[in-house]
Amino acid sequence: MNASDNVVYEALGFYVDNLCGSIFLGMARGEAVLYRDGTHPLTPVGKPPLLSLFYSRGKLEVTGIWKEGGGSGAFLLRMVPSEVKSESGGIIRMTFRPRDGGLVLVTLYGNRGLAGTLERAVRDCLKEEQKGERILSSMHPEGD
Repeated sequence: MNASDNVVYEALGFYVDNLCGSIFLGMARGEAVLYRDGTHPLTPVGKPPLLSLFYSRGKLEVTGIWKEGGGSGAFLLRMVPSEVKSESGGIIRMTFRPRDGGLVLVTLYGNRGLAGTLERAVRDCLKEEQKGERILSSMHPEGD
């Protein structure tokens, strides 16, 4: 089993755990990019995968699993966003700042209702202790 398969199975495990023990916030097509010593896509660009959003233990969890080019891929982010912005046309941008530096920008193609839900969840996240963040991507395995 290669590193990419491990990421897929780990992200799938988190997704199933979230279905059982977290608050489902919504689902939208979206992209994630890590900006640290360059630009590193964490999800496919062009045709964004479906990303599931959960509130779990004081953090937002964003999970995506996809098939592309004959293989499987996955993305998992568990962190407190530093900012959520809603733009016209249903675009939602969430900024995450990992403790080890850089920035993760998650762009969702949702609606105003999802944006409002995420803004309220972020306010709740900011009340919690900020440890236990996680970033996994089969497209950038060393991102964690």
